[in-house]
Amino acid sequence: MEQWNNVELTSITKKSYTLNHDYDGAERLNKANETAGTEATPTATATNGNGNGNGNGNGNGNNPPESNVVLQPGSDIKPKMQPEHVEPLVRRLYGITISELKELNAYDDRNYLIQEDCNVKNPLIVTHSVHGYVLKILNALDSKKEEFVDAQNQLLLYLAKQHVHCPRPIANARGKYYSVEQISGNTHVVRLLEFIPGKMFHEVPLTKNLLYQSGEYLAKLDRALKNFTHKAYDTHKTLWMLQSVPQLRDFLYALEDHQRKALCEEIIDAFESKVLSVLSTMELQIIHGDYNEQNIVVNAPTADAERPDAYRVSGVIDFGDTSRSPLIFELGIAMSYMMLQAKDLASGGIFLAGYTSIQSISAADRDYLKYCVAARLAQSLIMGAYTHTLHPSNDYVLVTQAQGWVLLEQLWRESMDTIDDLWATTAHQYLTQSTK
Repeated sequence: MEQWNNVELTSITKKSYTLNHDYDGAERLNKANETAGTEATPTATATNGNGNGNGNGNGNGNNPPESNVVLQPGSDIKPKMQPEHVEPLVRRLYGITISELKELNAYDDRNYLIQEDCNVKNPLIVTHSVHGYVLKILNALDSKKEEFVDAQNQLLLYLAKQHVHCPRPIANARGKYYSVEQISGNTHVVRLLEFIPGKMFHEVPLTKNLLYQSGEYLAKLDRALKNFTHKAYDTHKTLWMLQSVPQLRDFLYALEDHQRKALCEEIIDAFESKVLSVLSTMELQIIHGDYNEQNIVVNAPTADAERPDAYRVSGVIDFGDTSRSPLIFELGIAMSYMMLQAKDLASGGIFLAGYTSIQSISAADRDYLKYCVAARLAQSLIMGAYTHTLHPSNDYVLVTQAQGWVLLEQLWRESMDTIDDLWATTAHQYLTQSTK
């Protein structure tokens, strides 16, 4: 769960360089990778950065596979990285001299928006991103899953060929799409991605048309993902997958309100008995798994930017929660966030109409939809409260709390038939109105 576009940026620093650094290309930086090393300036370990390293937590060395390890209560996995240590890291790995650095909000990772100093020659990146880059330092848990990191990179490269606008991974000095670094005594995977320009979904006026478009875009994304495969997804597990909802019981202690805790226990029980019990009968494919208002990029023509209905979905970011799951899980997760953004349970029908205009959903799967939405809302609320106990100053993790409880209680007290009728009625009204 994270964001990296133009939203709520913190820790801003600006630097200006006039000296032209003399690089001997990748060879000199490769040498730095092998020789430099202190806790203050993070350094790379001896992994090859393509998911096939030896003994680096990917199951190919002496260590056991950790692709199915999920977060345990009490674990603080966020990288302990200071902004002043970012520049020597990206210069060594990517040859980049930074002109501007901004830390972006994130759940468990560290993300930095980087602008490159164009006055300094960099032979390591052939095609430079005029909009900048996002440096991603993965949390300590996900950094043990190198094969999954490789899967994400391969997925992004695949989607680019399918004309999906998403971040492109950048190769480092070794020609690899990630490296493993020692940062403050812990091991973390480091990646660099192109920055996708635009506004985020939550930064622009929310219209019914934008809700409908977002549903369409997700359906097209899921169609593009249908034929992608990578062996990492066969065993990959995270606490943010809906398959992991039963494990939320271990984190319920973070909820201080006993009635809300009881509500979540009821939802977990129902999701387990009604949905997870038939999981083996559902068709699986790779899904985005976190299609929300902070991961959807929108743009509008400059001349029409002041019009609320001018914005169009143009791209999607954050593929860290991709998984091999049923499509109905994808839809339930996305609808949760869209209704939270709209502050309206009925609005889910418009998003659903957009999605099903491209991707059909069976009647059997529709029966599971309420439970999937409720499970995701409970998941977000529980994990937001838990993460805030570890990092009380990180209010980003509480972004769904206030409206989330209102929506969850409203959803759960209605029958599935009532909810389905509400969504169908809202969709029909939108589709039959004269202007959209």
